[in-house]
Amino acid sequence: MTDKEEFRFVSLLARELGSNKISLPSLPDVVTRIQLLLEEDSCDFEKVGSLIRVDPILVSRLFVFANSALHNRAGTNTDSLDVAIGRLGFELVRNTAVSMAVEQLLLGEQHKEIAPQLRSIWARSMKRSTMAHVLASRRKEVSSETAYLCGLFHDVGQLYILTKAKDFPTLLGDAESLRSVLDKWRGPTGKSIVEAWGFPKTVCESVDPAEFFVERTNFTPTLVDVIYVAELLLDAGDANPPDLDENPHFERLGVSSDSLAEIMQAYNDKLQSSQQSLAEAS
Repeated sequence: MTDKEEFRFVSLLARELGSNKISLPSLPDVVTRIQLLLEEDSCDFEKVGSLIRVDPILVSRLFVFANSALHNRAGTNTDSLDVAIGRLGFELVRNTAVSMAVEQLLLGEQHKEIAPQLRSIWARSMKRSTMAHVLASRRKEVSSETAYLCGLFHDVGQLYILTKAKDFPTLLGDAESLRSVLDKWRGPTGKSIVEAWGFPKTVCESVDPAEFFVERTNFTPTLVDVIYVAELLLDAGDANPPDLDENPHFERLGVSSDSLAEIMQAYNDKLQSSQQSLAEAS
């Protein structure tokens, strides 16, 4: 790909970001309404249930999750939506709805030309969300369910860039140029999309963690820390543990050489359970 073609594509991206003309589909109405409902003080199982019942696919997935080994430790299956919602909790219900929406964006028929790349993004998103949940669950200062949500959203910028690149086949065919564009633009693009979807500032900032590092002397972890560390641990893998020394992000999340094996085991167990639940829901 020539420098001129790459510049033309990047200029298009910059104009769309600057004018807020992001054309990625909106989240489904049911997801937006669940998000708004959960912000109300008067939110209850009946209100959430009446909203969810309009989406039979979401209902069926919630039942599968609520009756799975991961969330049904007593082994008592339920066919009541209110009981299923109560068992899972409001935040997990929201995350299930968002997860379905992001999955549909990534794996929809309209993106057949880039299906292999998008399947890879979806697999990475599930791993990142799981790792983020495990890391946040060790700290009371950050919500593990919100961390899971941030893990899902981290790659929406990459999704958007790939869908736009379909109109620039020479860019899609040039791995080096495409990687250069993704590395520079996926963060700010993703943040703009999640902002347009109406999520809180802390969630939006976690989509582009390197841009929102703050030099801090306190040890209160943030969602930026969670996503940054989740990415490092996933990149390192079990066989090549990262350097944990004098890294404030690891320190704030309580990740050390003593705790790393426990964290990776919890991650692998949760990922396996989540994948099994998703397979049952398919």
